[in-house]
Amino acid sequence: MLRIMTHTPVKSKFSESLGDTRFLSVDVEKDVTIGDTVNSGKRALLTAPRWVRLLEELDNIDSAVERAATLKPTQYRFHLGWNWHISVSDELPFVDVRRWYQKSGEDNLRPTLVGIALTFAQWNRLKEVAKLDIMVKEFQGIESCWHLSQREELLCPECTSPTAASLGLRL
Repeated sequence: MLRIMTHTPVKSKFSESLGDTRFLSVDVEKDVTIGDTVNSGKRALLTAPRWVRLLEELDNIDSAVERAATLKPTQYRFHLGWNWHISVSDELPFVDVRRWYQKSGEDNLRPTLVGIALTFAQWNRLKEVAKLDIMVKEFQGIESCWHLSQREELLCPECTSPTAASLGLRL
């Protein structure tokens, strides 16, 4: 019988402040948490391939941040895997890493409460942390998903199914 525990502490290999109460940490399984030290419910949990996918998209995210910061119309959203997305909008000055869902019978996606919004300054700090040697070495050789067809994507467990970490659970 499989037992799921929701509050088992995980040993962090690396943790760094992003400013204010925000932090980024990497655990022994290479899951990345972007969280808040005051409100533990504010967090994004990304598997290593999803983190690498975010890193691959940095230039496009930065372009969206630049447009939003200058109050130019901006509606950017990128799928990181499963139902995790990163988004930037000119309506609010944040980079949002969040789970999204689709209501039955509807075509559009909606954001959930699960995730975290980073100020542009915290986003810039996250990019600095991502370039640290310890982070580069940790994720060296890990590839994000790339699929040649919708069928391949639907069969990919990284893109279409949650992991215990992305649900905030420990097995």
